[in-house]
Amino acid sequence: MTALRPAPRWLLPGLVAAAGLPLLVAALSQRSAGWHPVFDLAMTELRVRDVGGPDTPLIGLQGRIGPDGSHPGPLSFYLLAPVYRLLGSSAFALQVSTAVLHLAAVAVALGVAARRRHPWALLGVAAVILLLMLGYGLAPLTEPWNPYLPMLWFVAFLVSAWAVVDDDLPMLVPLVVAASVCAQTHVPYLAVTVGVGSGAVAVALLCRWRRGQDLGGRWLLIAVGVGVLLWTPPLIDEVVNEPGNLTKIVDNLGTPSDEPIGLSEARTFVLERMDLWQLVVVEPRHPGTYIRVLTGPGPDAARGAIAVGIWVLSAGASVVLRHRRLLALHAIVGGSLVVAWVAISRITGVPWPYLMSWAFGIGGLMLLAVGATAAVLARRWVPSLQDPGTASRLTMAGLAVVALLSIRLLVLAPDARPEQSGETALLGRLVDPTVDALEDEVGAATGRDGTYQVVWYDATHGGAVGIGMVNELVRRGFDVGVEDRERVRIGPHRVIDAAEASAQVVVANGGWIEEVAARDGAVQVALDDPRTAADKAELAELRRAAADALEASGRADLVERLDRDLFDVALNQGIETEAAVLVGRMIEIGLPTAVFVVPGGAAS
Repeated sequence: MTALRPAPRWLLPGLVAAAGLPLLVAALSQRSAGWHPVFDLAMTELRVRDVGGPDTPLIGLQGRIGPDGSHPGPLSFYLLAPVYRLLGSSAFALQVSTAVLHLAAVAVALGVAARRRHPWALLGVAAVILLLMLGYGLAPLTEPWNPYLPMLWFVAFLVSAWAVVDDDLPMLVPLVVAASVCAQTHVPYLAVTVGVGSGAVAVALLCRWRRGQDLGGRWLLIAVGVGVLLWTPPLIDEVVNEPGNLTKIVDNLGTPSDEPIGLSEARTFVLERMDLWQLVVVEPRHPGTYIRVLTGPGPDAARGAIAVGIWVLSAGASVVLRHRRLLALHAIVGGSLVVAWVAISRITGVPWPYLMSWAFGIGGLMLLAVGATAAVLARRWVPSLQDPGTASRLTMAGLAVVALLSIRLLVLAPDARPEQSGETALLGRLVDPTVDALEDEVGAATGRDGTYQVVWYDATHGGAVGIGMVNELVRRGFDVGVEDRERVRIGPHRVIDAAEASAQVVVANGGWIEEVAARDGAVQVALDDPRTAADKAELAELRRAAADALEASGRADLVERLDRDLFDVALNQGIETEAAVLVGRMIEIGLPTAVFVVPGGAAS
């Protein structure tokens, strides 16, 4: 049989550019959008800004990990920091650095694929990445939210795991790097990367032992050394704090506060993410469905089951063919499916889609495995496909497919916009008048020489705008801090006592505005109310209907919170569907938001 020619040298950089150009265009198109990070995104920028200083973070962002646990490590902050600083430490710089971080994952994945010395391996991985980018959408790939940051790094991890099982032990290094980026940034990746990664290493070493080869001790040692280096910050945190954050994670995973969703429900979620029809046909037409569920028809578990069945047949064919590289690829797909099923079954509370966004990457690898098996079978069954001229024409056809996918992304790129556009625009309208008031020493403010404690009372978005205000005032050079209750979200080094502050900057909305305005010495310095008259009328009717629905369902205790904590009522109180829909619509309409300067030491 005629061997395929190695991939030309220009192919790898060309494919990296095909994925990278849409990413960068999407980031650059947002330069004039006036993006102001809120909530987790603001917390991320605060951590990135701290990198390299005395308060360099040792752990990740706060997560749903017990009362005060955080995600495992700070590696994503470290990786975002260089480009962020180079471009001036602006919000836009953070968006560009996020796109560059994803581009680095693409380069790693394609670099590992290039070592398969096969143009079709490289083209196949590139096509899968571009399809996944269409599925995720470009906006989330320019937004530094920790569940999104590892999505393409997980693809790099899976490709590296394939290479390791395929006896390419130097790829242990990118395997460890990609796994560390994923696991440190968002804890749902931890079990999957540990399970799949350790399985890949075990299989590779077992196969080498059975063949009588050395076990590649040098590369094992290098990989372990890289892993220890990357995990040193969270290990330091474990030593200096009691308990350390890793201990909190282990305790939370070992003894969850809620019952996990279980294997039955997890099976449906896994099958939905294996829907190859969705990946190949639907996402190019309705991009972004993987993240923004309502943008188009979503994945289907029944179609996913058919795709898994096709994959099982192709895996069986690779066994008959005794094709080592295909067997390695199918082994990673199979192992990843099992690990994903178990990992998703352990989700507690609401199984939000962002907790499982990584699993689409396994679907992408499954597509690659099925396609690669079909290609090998075709070459064996159709002798003309072994002709060098035919092979070259097929390679050009593959390049055309990749080019079309890249062009599709480029067409979409200028319209990429952040998900939380309403909150970020609201923050943008509040920041400038607040800064002006502090500089002009309005009320208790003492200008730029003052120390300010930022406090928020948020009925609709869980403190999103208040956290964003902290970030924006820090960006503008003010000395600001927060209450002790926010030490995990904002950082213990930014905790200050109200009595030590020159003044408080209080962000309040909904029913909180009147209460804060009544405090001694409080001066309102900014107000924003985006509601129209029709919105206000609808909101009043929605509140009456929501109160009735809560009382009818035996949750009258929540009625008083409709003016002050819609966010928690909707997300965390397990209310009936009718009430949840009504409260959700109230949040969507929004409430007026005000900023006050209050004398330091005021009750909070």
